[in-house]
Amino acid sequence: MNKLHLLAAAALICATTTATGQVPANTNSKLAGFHTVTARAWSTSLVGVNFVRPMLASGKIDAEAVRSLTDNNVDFLVALAGQSNLWVEITSGTNRGVASPVTAVAQRVLTTEEDLSALSAVGDTYVVRAAHTPATLFGTTNQAGLRPSPTESWTGNADLVYIPDGAGGYKYVYYSTSVAGWREVNSGTTSAASLPVYHVDGIWIQRNHFTNLDVKFSGSIRSAPTFFFAATGVNADVNTNYAAGSTLTNSGLHSYVLHGSETTGDILWFPNSTGGWDQYYYTDTVGSFTAGWKKVGSGNTDMGATVFPTAFSLERKGAAGTLKITPSTIYNGL
Repeated sequence: MNKLHLLAAAALICATTTATGQVPANTNSKLAGFHTVTARAWSTSLVGVNFVRPMLASGKIDAEAVRSLTDNNVDFLVALAGQSNLWVEITSGTNRGVASPVTAVAQRVLTTEEDLSALSAVGDTYVVRAAHTPATLFGTTNQAGLRPSPTESWTGNADLVYIPDGAGGYKYVYYSTSVAGWREVNSGTTSAASLPVYHVDGIWIQRNHFTNLDVKFSGSIRSAPTFFFAATGVNADVNTNYAAGSTLTNSGLHSYVLHGSETTGDILWFPNSTGGWDQYYYTDTVGSFTAGWKKVGSGNTDMGATVFPTAFSLERKGAAGTLKITPSTIYNGL
């Protein structure tokens, strides 16, 4: 996971999106739902999982220290028994939305990978969830229908899923019919079914087949801002997190990206409907250009109303640091 990183039966967000950046549709509720992404034939598609797994524990912080928080009213050993790949998110206060993986669980204390103590306060609320995994996203027996490998090793013609490894690289995962399970390339017989896919992570699906594949992701919504880390000179693949309503303008990213021209500013790469990329940057008022979001190659045309795809790639030219995406106002009060 990059640094700083209520289900209701009568309420669903049924938002259908694709990896081509189409506008989400059919928003019927506010608490849970699904969306569909498309892995294009003979292509590698960047996609996002805009819904998270249900909360397992929640409460208020009674005490905190470097890389730990305490809640005296929750027994974490009971609430989180049998769970793995946990992460905690602060859900109130100045830095609402800041999150970290959990590295250890005690009865009243959670130990975190990142130090959240300077970003939260006693009395702030939090939630704990488990991260998605290949098994939760695509099914324990590949119900999503990715092209499998007939052997335990990857044969070269099976579909691959690229999952960020937290160190700037990827783990390459495929489904093997010979063992009826998920495996990672070059990792022998070890199961990859439980590799974590955190809420900030955009993933890639390499489709090695002549047909497109639609994959449905479902879960609970998040309504808090999303913090993600970007290093200079590399691309950060980011899950948009919000299935509906996010545009370049209301994302608030203009406050965090490096302003400049199409050659000097940070660039947001959005997958488009032709299998290529549209590129966006934020400029201040310079010469004939007015301040705002622009598209590479489209001059001074304002592009602030452009809707986010399920995931995007940020080409960071500014200093390494943490950026923040704010959800649309349609998420207010959720």
